[in-house]
Amino acid sequence: MDDTGVDRCPVCWSPVADSAQWVLLSRHQTSEGVLEYCLSGCGCVAVLLGGDLVKAVPHGCARLIGVRPWGPGSRIASSR
Repeated sequence: MDDTGVDRCPVCWSPVADSAQWVLLSRHQTSEGVLEYCLSGCGCVAVLLGGDLVKAVPHGCARLIGVRPWGPGSRIASSR
């Protein structure tokens, strides 16, 4: 929550209702620790390693370069 009393996404700072909601997309153990990929209610993606934020991608970035992050035709789906 910022000084205005509005909850905001910690990645893109867009206002969110009822605090930021996150969905765990993936979690697995690596030699460096537990790696987690999380999706916010506004569409941002956060990557955490051992609970620490190591990468954040604001919503809409994948669409800007013409790549769908998940689903048929995506880089992730086609690499499986």
